[in-house]
Amino acid sequence: MPAFEQEWTAALEESRRTFSLAGLYEVVQVWQARVASAPAVDAFLASGRDETGFVDLEEIRSKRR
Repeated sequence: MPAFEQEWTAALEESRRTFSLAGLYEVVQVWQARVASAPAVDAFLASGRDETGFVDLEEIRSKRR
């Protein structure tokens, strides 16, 4: 989990600097989504990577902000 630890450490430092927990919540939300989608990603990779009908997660998240 080095990637999570790096993102969490950066968000923690940012929250200490800004006195805001928003960055920490965002890291948790992103990683919850990644963990929840892991089985679907595995199935997608095993299927030969047909990208028809898929939408980029970052595109969805940016529309929600």
